[in-house]
Amino acid sequence: MAYYIRQVTCIPTQTWKIDDAVAVRLGITNPEHGHGSYFKANPGETVLDTMKRQVPAWFEPAGSEPFQKIILAPGQFYPRIARPILAFEPSPPCLPIMSRSDTIFVAISRGQLTALMRQLDLICQTVHPSEDTFNAFGHSIRNLLILACTEVETHWRGILAANKFKKEQYSTNHYVLLQGAMRLGDYAIEFPSFPWLAPVRPFEGWGTSGKPSQELGWYAAYNAVKHDRENKFSRATLRNVFEAVSASVIMMVAQFGSIVGLGHNTELESFFHLSSSPVWPLSHFYLPSFGETTAEPLEVNYSFDAPPP
Repeated sequence: MAYYIRQVTCIPTQTWKIDDAVAVRLGITNPEHGHGSYFKANPGETVLDTMKRQVPAWFEPAGSEPFQKIILAPGQFYPRIARPILAFEPSPPCLPIMSRSDTIFVAISRGQLTALMRQLDLICQTVHPSEDTFNAFGHSIRNLLILACTEVETHWRGILAANKFKKEQYSTNHYVLLQGAMRLGDYAIEFPSFPWLAPVRPFEGWGTSGKPSQELGWYAAYNAVKHDRENKFSRATLRNVFEAVSASVIMMVAQFGSIVGLGHNTELESFFHLSSSPVWPLSHFYLPSFGETTAEPLEVNYSFDAPPP
């Protein structure tokens, strides 16, 4: 048994359960008695053959495939990996349900991110952020860079552990697996308080060279100034701290969605704006349960060995 989405112009997206013998549309009352909502294969045919014969317009032009197979069954979702939820209309990425531990984690993480944001804003009252000043460095900038990067690492480890991907010691060779699972490189952050700044894309290009620690310039700088301030102090730049704090924002949004991750009518929502985010294929959406699995959404561990979406 597999689940599929049928997207049709001008009508709500449909969810179907299809095997070799039967195709039934989910989410409607008495589909067996509805028009175009239930098909049963005739002898010698598959149900797809029956559908092509009875409703050929669905498969026009010739060779069209109106059904997209979805990866997760209705009601299933990946822990701490936000995706759009398909109901009648696609929703912003989020989690179908949050555990008490998730709720506590979000509250504490928002508090930490707010502290990072306020410190960044305070620095920018002394050093006006621009392309001309982005190479400025100093103790407050270094300290903020270290705090922001350790916060990002906290998110990385937490997501992997929530999906039962546990190691004695994590490295960026493990963390970079989140790039494909969450499409982190598709996110960009802009700053309404500094509208002259270009959007920041801290994860762009991550995982492309086989050297994940060096592909993130802000993260490489963090490691350098943390271990060797005496010789690497100049790498604690304003540019790197903007990227590191933006990476913390993206990790909150990629886990819980922007509404939960940043809150509504909060300082965070005002200071950070998403100017770009992933466009997920329908096959990767989360679906309502439709009574197919359990009454409550069911967590499924993401397979980090699988090809990225």
